[in-house]
Amino acid sequence: MPELPEVETIVRRLQTVLPGKTIASVAVRHPKSFVGAHEQLAGAEITGISRRAKIARIHLSTGAEILVHLKMTGQLIYQDGQTRLGGGHPTADWTNQLPSKHTRVVLELSDSATLFFNDMRIFGWMKLLDAAGVQAELAAYAPDIIDPAITPAYLAEKFARRRVAIKQVVMDNAVVAGVGNIYANDALFLAGLHPARPADSLTLEEIKTLYQALVQVIEAGVVAGGATIDTYFQVDGFSGKYQEMVKVYKQEGKPCLVCGTLIERIKQGGRSSFLCPHCQPLLA
Repeated sequence: MPELPEVETIVRRLQTVLPGKTIASVAVRHPKSFVGAHEQLAGAEITGISRRAKIARIHLSTGAEILVHLKMTGQLIYQDGQTRLGGGHPTADWTNQLPSKHTRVVLELSDSATLFFNDMRIFGWMKLLDAAGVQAELAAYAPDIIDPAITPAYLAEKFARRRVAIKQVVMDNAVVAGVGNIYANDALFLAGLHPARPADSLTLEEIKTLYQALVQVIEAGVVAGGATIDTYFQVDGFSGKYQEMVKVYKQEGKPCLVCGTLIERIKQGGRSSFLCPHCQPLLA
């Protein structure tokens, strides 16, 4: 699933081409992929694009917004006569002719440009919402991990009386937004914390270390343009490079970068967690 660094990277790329474009028409090719009266978009100008948690926000001159959640396999791809860029789940759609069999929504824009929303598994969505609807949609999300509102003291309050595994807590968008599986694994490794440690067992010093590690890996992911995992599609304007610097994620059986102990994989809540059993002992 595209995580905060991946979505931030897509938003930054699209910010260079979308503002100032007018939406000429919208074709919804799968009804589950678009929520709202897409007919109302004709003639609206795109004034900007930003991100909140893992959601891209396309701002319109009407005051409404198109929210985009890529979920597991979503992509946003912009194309005009000279430019093709975007990102999301890596598939051949990055380079193949569009629309493809995975294209769910097509926004025809001014200057012969097009924005494609592709989604192989149809878990993602676009939503056209007014200001009140946007506020309601985003209310479920806590501040981003890189938001100044998140501090060690904030996390300590959220972790208190939570016997849930720390990895699951830091990935809970109601606690802190934007921490996905790749970056949670690496942050816990940097902090020396076993992913199954109960959240309420962490000391304040451990929470401070974890906070610093979370910010470190997210910021590194943004600089690297996110991660492109399990793909041979390395395309300029689409691929990220964080996969080249992962610490433990999907490194099962490889030696720990610190002590040489082989990295292990465990299952947590239907997801794989990766850890060094020496550097991340289960103490509590």
